Amino acid sequence: MTETNGDWYAHKKLVMSELDRISDKIGGLEKKIDMLRSDVIMLKIKSGVWGLIAGLIPVTIAIAAKAL
Repeated sequence: MTETNGDWYAHKKLVMSELDRISDKIGGLEKKIDMLRSDVIMLKIKSGVWGLIAGLIPVTIAIAAKAL
């Protein structure tokens, strides 16, 4: 009976160490996902600003041409 308990303890220890390792990797992936999410938000803001600027140029030219 002690042989079986010893085998089970070794297997349990291996499984727990693998679960800890996987948990650490998932934590690292969550950090990377958060960084990518913030990068995407920054790109959306920048594209909105550039779109606003690009839209204002023809409007400004049209207003200036009409005023002349």
